[in-house]
Amino acid sequence: MTVRGPALALLGVLPVMACSRASSPGVVEASTEAPQTSATASVRSPVDAPAAPAHEDLAPPGAAKRTTLAALERAPLLRPQLARLRQHFGGDGGQDARGPFLMQTVQLATGRDGVLVSRADERDPIVLALDRDQLVFAKDHPLAGIAPPVVHATLAPAPERGLAVFAYVESMHILAARMWADDANPYADLEVFHPDACDMLAVGYEAGVGWIVACTSKAGTRAQRLRDDLTSGWGREGIAVGTAGPVTQSEIGFDGPAVWTLTQRARAVGGDRTLTFRYDVAGQPL
Repeated sequence: MTVRGPALALLGVLPVMACSRASSPGVVEASTEAPQTSATASVRSPVDAPAAPAHEDLAPPGAAKRTTLAALERAPLLRPQLARLRQHFGGDGGQDARGPFLMQTVQLATGRDGVLVSRADERDPIVLALDRDQLVFAKDHPLAGIAPPVVHATLAPAPERGLAVFAYVESMHILAARMWADDANPYADLEVFHPDACDMLAVGYEAGVGWIVACTSKAGTRAQRLRDDLTSGWGREGIAVGTAGPVTQSEIGFDGPAVWTLTQRARAVGGDRTLTFRYDVAGQPL
């Protein structure tokens, strides 16, 4: 395997998402009312549509859409892969392949999809690259070799139809990334940055900008930019962004080639509010 960018300090440790505790810069754009929908709003499927997911979040391009599934067959995208998934989660007999499950999906070039499926508590993740109904490749143990506990595994696109998984290594306070090319070959294991804690991870990708990752904890949100050449842009501990208050959801989006946005649903007196912050690629608030 070819490793590009900063290599991991210890064999068998792959960095995963982490969040530092620090105050954030001022709000650039903030709603003063709780909107009905947003980039992170929840959508419930009708009760009379048994094939629909139980719960899914909307996500901007370049970010994973998250869906909660009562059963694997509830997701049309997964139905052609049911035999493989039932074996993964339930063994040869599939006896333990019972929900609920968490599914993350990202759109790749030329009609491909990247998928990460895990149990509701994030155990037993599997990564799939799909070309319509065809399985291009699968990674049954995408976090293998990383010192546990590893939490908040989050899927993202990578250049040229590749896939990336970001996650937080709690024992080492590292946000890490592992990447595969479109032919299934691994090409990078990276330490992205070193936040103190991570209760929630958001990742977005834009060609030419790279990845923006944001780790949220009780003390606030810290972000890091990982460029397409796999170098970090904002130092070892990243930068403080977003709101300093309690957050229930975060999403990364992009507004052109030089601007990115952080949308957070924050708790407030009178009801949750959705706040949107805009930054340039140097991390400066707009």
